[in-house]
Amino acid sequence: MSKRTTFTTISPLPPGISRDAVLAFLHNHIEMIDLNPLIKERHLITAPANAPPEEHACAWYSLTDEISYLPGGLATGNVSYTCCFHDLPTGLQTHCYAPMGLEIRDKWTVAGSLPGEPVEPVELGIGAPLTGLYIREDVDMRCNVFTTSFVKKTLKKSHGLLVDRLKSKVHRTVIAAAHQRHGSQNSLSGSVRSGSSGNSASQSQHQMYPNPAYTNNALGNQISLPYRPSHHNPAIAPTPAPTPPASDGSANSLNAYPEPLRVRRTTPGATSTAGGDAGQQRNECQQNSGATLQGPFVAELE
Repeated sequence: MSKRTTFTTISPLPPGISRDAVLAFLHNHIEMIDLNPLIKERHLITAPANAPPEEHACAWYSLTDEISYLPGGLATGNVSYTCCFHDLPTGLQTHCYAPMGLEIRDKWTVAGSLPGEPVEPVELGIGAPLTGLYIREDVDMRCNVFTTSFVKKTLKKSHGLLVDRLKSKVHRTVIAAAHQRHGSQNSLSGSVRSGSSGNSASQSQHQMYPNPAYTNNALGNQISLPYRPSHHNPAIAPTPAPTPPASDGSANSLNAYPEPLRVRRTTPGATSTAGGDAGQQRNECQQNSGATLQGPFVAELE
């Protein structure tokens, strides 16, 4: 003899958790299964032959619960059953088939409204908050009349722990995403500041050296100047190099450039004219022997 039992559980969500984050966890079937403290084993299966046609397209799992029949875990046992998962735009719907004619239909819904959103009408008599988000669980189960109280108590306890774990995990995920977003913003702002400082340095260098030919060497910060050929400016006359005056044996010739010494070698068969010229040159050298000679002497061999 089976009995149908329905009940609704409301679990308010903490501020800072978005609707999309909770829906993402509800649509993750593996996460929902692993958050249940009773389930100890699960694996994916195909739809059973006795499943209704509308449930053939759902995701089916074989689950094993560890049930404690006496307080303190004095008597425990394993119960295996099948369950299908169907995603909804606002949550998740499950349908479980267990031994002894136990059948549980469960619907999880993310309801409520965030600040700035239109306020949803709140159903009376379920204890839903007027503002903020909450998870609504609607359970419709059929089981033996003698086990109804035990199944309902076990289901409420396990699903209460599941919702607490879900809220904690969603909260940690939201905080981690916020930290990652904040770190990426800091990295972006740091790169912008680095680029601004580099542009400022380039502008200051351009102000100091407006000509692009002035380059900054990375090794020694040396400045290389471009080659600029000199052009003759008629307005500025070059200073002529001093020319040595003619050596006339006077006192003014002492501070002038000396005339190069020329040594001429004559052959024994030289004419008397050549001998006379050599004698004249020796006399000139004797007259200038008292002066101080400056600069190099060029010996010319003729």
